[in-house]
Amino acid sequence: MYFKRLLNWYILLSIVLVVFIVVFFKTFEKKEKDLVLKNTIVKLDKVYQKYLQNIKEYNEILFFNHIASNEKLNALIIKKDKSLEEESYIKKNLDNLSSFFKTYNIDELTIYSNDFKTIYNSRYEIEKNHLNNTHKKILEDLTKNKNELSSIVVSNTNASLKIFKPILDKNHFVQAIFETSIDLPKFSHKISINENIDIKYIFKKSILEKSLDSKFLENYLPYVYDTNYLYKKSFFTSRNSNELDKHEVEYKLNKESRFELISMKNNQTYLTSFVPISKYFSDDKIGYIIFDMNFSRYSEISHNYNLLTLFTIFLLLFVFIVFDQYKRRKKLFYNLQLKLNSITKSIDKYVILVETDLEGIITYCSQAFCDISGYKKSEIIGRPISIVRNPDISKKFFESMWDKISQGKTWEGEIKNLDKNGNSYWEKGVISPIYSINKRIVGYRAIKVNITDEKQLQKVNSLLKKELFFKLNEIKTSDQLKVDESKIKLMSQILDTFSSEWKKPISNISSNLLDFENRVDTARYTKKDLKEFVLNQKEEIKYLSINLNEFRKLFIDSDKNDKYNISEVVHSAIDSFSNENIVFEFKGDKTLENYGVFYDLKKVISGIIINSIDAFKSKKIEEKKISIELIAEQDIATLKISDNAGGISKEFLPKIFDYNFSTKYHTKVDGLPLYLAKLIIEKSDGKMWVENIENGCCFFIELKIKDRRSERRELI
Repeated sequence: MYFKRLLNWYILLSIVLVVFIVVFFKTFEKKEKDLVLKNTIVKLDKVYQKYLQNIKEYNEILFFNHIASNEKLNALIIKKDKSLEEESYIKKNLDNLSSFFKTYNIDELTIYSNDFKTIYNSRYEIEKNHLNNTHKKILEDLTKNKNELSSIVVSNTNASLKIFKPILDKNHFVQAIFETSIDLPKFSHKISINENIDIKYIFKKSILEKSLDSKFLENYLPYVYDTNYLYKKSFFTSRNSNELDKHEVEYKLNKESRFELISMKNNQTYLTSFVPISKYFSDDKIGYIIFDMNFSRYSEISHNYNLLTLFTIFLLLFVFIVFDQYKRRKKLFYNLQLKLNSITKSIDKYVILVETDLEGIITYCSQAFCDISGYKKSEIIGRPISIVRNPDISKKFFESMWDKISQGKTWEGEIKNLDKNGNSYWEKGVISPIYSINKRIVGYRAIKVNITDEKQLQKVNSLLKKELFFKLNEIKTSDQLKVDESKIKLMSQILDTFSSEWKKPISNISSNLLDFENRVDTARYTKKDLKEFVLNQKEEIKYLSINLNEFRKLFIDSDKNDKYNISEVVHSAIDSFSNENIVFEFKGDKTLENYGVFYDLKKVISGIIINSIDAFKSKKIEEKKISIELIAEQDIATLKISDNAGGISKEFLPKIFDYNFSTKYHTKVDGLPLYLAKLIIEKSDGKMWVENIENGCCFFIELKIKDRRSERRELI
């Protein structure tokens, strides 16, 4: 069954890939073999030329040291008519040199006149040679180049390497020719011993029949691969010939060019290189020098590429099998993965989850934790958990909690924390240790739920009534504050401002309750409807709680938690108008902090933005833009809030901050009145004013940057 599954689309793919792999590696194998073969041929040529050059250098040194430098001997050699005494002198001197030359593998020494008559020969009696075509060509080249010549020559007795050098007179004319013969078999044997390269010589049968006497020709045997070539045992190596293809060798020998063959013998690879030998004065081939050497590197390349090909094919098959197993397992766990992802997303979104190491550094947090704390994941991870610690909670409480969880126990209870903007919130949950594989505590995990709304709802009514009672009582009875009727009216305006914001959530709650009551009466509700109803009520109660909390802050005397980031206040106010089609632009120091009440400044900025929105609507401005710039100079921070709504009428500009003054009687505008905004700013020792600018107006808010947390806040 398993292999039946494999007989599908990827069995065809595997066949194509196997073919591709084989072709791919064979291509690279051929390229590498060709390169190795080329380098080996170059090496063979260099080795042969190196030894040949050494022979020529020895010959050059001997010639100049013993012939050219001997003026008397040199003069007698080039002399035309010699006496018997002079000939005897030449022979005696050259005989002594011949024995000396043999120590350098020079077997024969001959001197010819410029008409190629033998003046001296170290082996034989002087023969009266005649000037043939070969001699003429040698003489012509020596006369022209004044340099040495070399050629391989086969004679009755041996095959030798001949080196010719000109003997010149004072006018640099060739008067005689100095010839040395190097025994070719000895020369080749030396290379074979030193370099482990077998060297053989074969010669054309037709050439040997012309140049050798019949009795000497009998010493030559037919070459095994082509009987048109002969070889002599005396200078044919003792190593057995490699097993070459007879027809291939015979065919290539007749092409009269150099060629190489690869062969096997006794599981060894050999390279046989055939290098043609030509006549000195023509391109006619007289035979071949055959280089034969071990070529194991060539077979190693094939072996390596075969192993690599097999390995790649097996790896490919393994990948296909693993891929098939992977697909099967993927199907088995697909549903489980979907469920796991769903649970993970739900936990991240709705469960307040945070993990720390042993030092209390946050290593992970859920999105729900970020939502309640006001921090982004990038801002909170890597920072201590104490960043959300509320100073209202005593140190002993935290010491007791850490002592319990560090012992491996689970802590359970309620805790009050502080968000990024300085607001308090309540959580209920458990904190338990995180264990490693070795059952060692490596960190702590807290799973909690938000109970802030419940806490606030328990106290909001009683606190609000109590605080209003005391504040109003202070206004009526305090001689120091000297509250007059205008301030009581001002308090009424404050209450009116906040009450308009309370009406919306209260109205929504009433509407939701009425709708749900109708559903209950008609039995038209589901579990989903219940959850949605509870969630909606919580959102409305949370919104109401936040507004009540803001209202309370206008009357609370506090010297704690009132440090805030001005840029964050601005962006918090801007975010409240994300649904408006307005382009907001902020410039300035994003790290600048001040001391005061976060929501006071937010209310003032929001009130100014609401005024601009009303101006946009009344003047039908399409491209709406509000620019906010923060400027810091020493201990003064100035906010410039400008729009492009056309500005404020000159007649209204001096009265805009007056009590009970408004230009919006014809419209319904929610927000903080400008006279109240100015009072809030001045309450914090600040200043507020407005100026018309090009295409709009600009509100200026000047704040003193100083720590006023130890000072009591004065009631308006």
